[in-house]
Amino acid sequence: MILDYDIKEEEIIFGLDIGTRTVIGIVGFQKDEKFVVIDSEMVEHEARAMVDGQIHDIFKVSRAVEKVKDTLEGRLGIELKEVAIAAAGRVLKTYLVRVNQDLDDEKEIQRDTIKELELKGIDKAHLKLKEDLGDRDIEYFCVGYSVVNYYLNEYIINNLQGHKGKNIGADVLATFLPKSVVDSLYAVMERVGLDVVNLTLEPIAAINVAIPENLRLLNLALVDIGAGTSDIAITKEGSIIGYGMISIAGDEITEQIIHKYLVDFETAEKIKFQIGKKENISFVDILGLSHTITSEEILEYLEPSINKLAKEISEKIQKINGNKSPNAVFCVGGGSQIIGLIDKIAQNLNIPKERIALRGGDSLINVVYECEINKTPNMITPIGICVTYVMQKGYDFIEVKINREPVKLLNTKKLTVADVGIQKGFDHTNLLGRKGASITFWINNKRKKVWGEPAIPAEIYVNGKSASLDTPIRGGEEIIIQPAVNGKDAKAFIKDYISEKDIKKVFINGIEMKFSVLCTINGKFADINEEIHNGDKIELFEIKTIKDLAQLSDIDLNNKKIFVNGEEVDLNYYIKNGDKIDFKEKNISDKNNEDFIVKVNGREVSLSDKNKQYIFVDIFNFIDFDLKNPRGNIVLLLNGKRAAFTDPIKPGDDIKIYWDKEDKE
Repeated sequence: MILDYDIKEEEIIFGLDIGTRTVIGIVGFQKDEKFVVIDSEMVEHEARAMVDGQIHDIFKVSRAVEKVKDTLEGRLGIELKEVAIAAAGRVLKTYLVRVNQDLDDEKEIQRDTIKELELKGIDKAHLKLKEDLGDRDIEYFCVGYSVVNYYLNEYIINNLQGHKGKNIGADVLATFLPKSVVDSLYAVMERVGLDVVNLTLEPIAAINVAIPENLRLLNLALVDIGAGTSDIAITKEGSIIGYGMISIAGDEITEQIIHKYLVDFETAEKIKFQIGKKENISFVDILGLSHTITSEEILEYLEPSINKLAKEISEKIQKINGNKSPNAVFCVGGGSQIIGLIDKIAQNLNIPKERIALRGGDSLINVVYECEINKTPNMITPIGICVTYVMQKGYDFIEVKINREPVKLLNTKKLTVADVGIQKGFDHTNLLGRKGASITFWINNKRKKVWGEPAIPAEIYVNGKSASLDTPIRGGEEIIIQPAVNGKDAKAFIKDYISEKDIKKVFINGIEMKFSVLCTINGKFADINEEIHNGDKIELFEIKTIKDLAQLSDIDLNNKKIFVNGEEVDLNYYIKNGDKIDFKEKNISDKNNEDFIVKVNGREVSLSDKNKQYIFVDIFNFIDFDLKNPRGNIVLLLNGKRAAFTDPIKPGDDIKIYWDKEDKE
């Protein structure tokens, strides 16, 4: 029969839609811009083979697939060896995340920086997925991602490369699929002798035929209402911006009929699809009793269930679409034919019912039929699977090895080393490394910034040859990734901003002292060796004159004379390196013959000249205390109170001297 179409056997496309209730097979070929359907077959599953779109019994599902395959082969007179399939959107996890990154606004944005931003988005989406999964040990793969928007300094931009800015951002839409879903689909195909040539996602397959690309500039929703679940995809501004699923669909209505009228599932399905088409519906219940009911009667009973389904679909559409209604909705799938459902969706979305369209096989623009086929809405997805294969021909799952471990990837686009790394769980810091954190602070009200060190990118090899994250990969290749090394965080110290020339050595009352610029961090005095942290406010005070020295060192100048290098000076004298500065009392007390003994750190110290009027700094001539190597700030106590170097002392005084960072004992 295939000879009637003047095509080669290898041009034949076989697509399978494995749903909760049925397996639908489509056979066709692509001719110019049209997909030509030449045959179709639908077989119902045995009981409990599928639950909510997930394969539960591989053997039962395999038997249904084999029946479809055998029937089509018999009618067409060919052997079907390859198949295109789709994974259910109901197990697809999709996350739209916003990520941002600060930059040096003096440098142009490079491709690697943009890639790092995108990978950061995937990492964030994967973390959200793990949070949602909680303790459930389910392995998910990122099967694809797209960037909905880029941002430069908070404004949307088409392409970041080559620009300069302080901040870049991206809205990243990442999709994840459980490994078990892929494995079970492949297991079924292997049992019936079919090679998978393409695997797509059911929402993608449906939207590829129901909403052409030229319509995707509009904000539209596609709802595929199946038996166990309803899958949703949203388009806007030329791209698909989100997917979603609710675990309620046509079976919800069927089960209500089963319980109300005591019928089996098949009878309930027949009743459901006769509602509104027949005024009176006749059936036999499980007890063998005959009944006739009106469509109006059963609709009245089913109204709460239909309302519930419409409400949940509408709420999910709005949630995916940013909590607002789309411009229009396209409904496909067998469940979309439930009488009254479309009107109720329109009511819930608060849009005109004319903007809710039921898409059947006869509404597809680029599809023609060369056979008798049921063109109902449940044919949209299987036809879409075939059309998607044409669009992505040659794309399916491929297997490569990364660090000697096998990885399977959904080949939905031109794959690179970065895609493999993501699949294996490398995050953006493993692949590109993280630039060291920068710090920003203020010195005397002037902003300073110290940049962190750049990262050392991962070392990458493909089949033994040096490669990069953008290197294209094909199936069977060996990839080695040695993780990136993060850059060191920025560090800064107060001493980095003090010049050697600012450090002076002087002698105060005979004691050698070094003093530099005095400094405070956030209002508190600090040592020049202290580290600066992000956001710190630093004040530097240079000691230039005697007045500066007295004010910043808390020296009491009352009744004092000031001598520098033996000559009396005033407070405005500019201190020079090596100066000998003496502070002397103007009135010296009378001589006395008593011993001049004081207690220093608990020990008695006798001063040599009992007739001299001593000040606090003189003590250092009689004790062993190293002032040349400070270990913090010096603490001076006279009779339990804070003292200054120039305070006079008397016999019997109790003196304490220690560094504040050491135990005073």
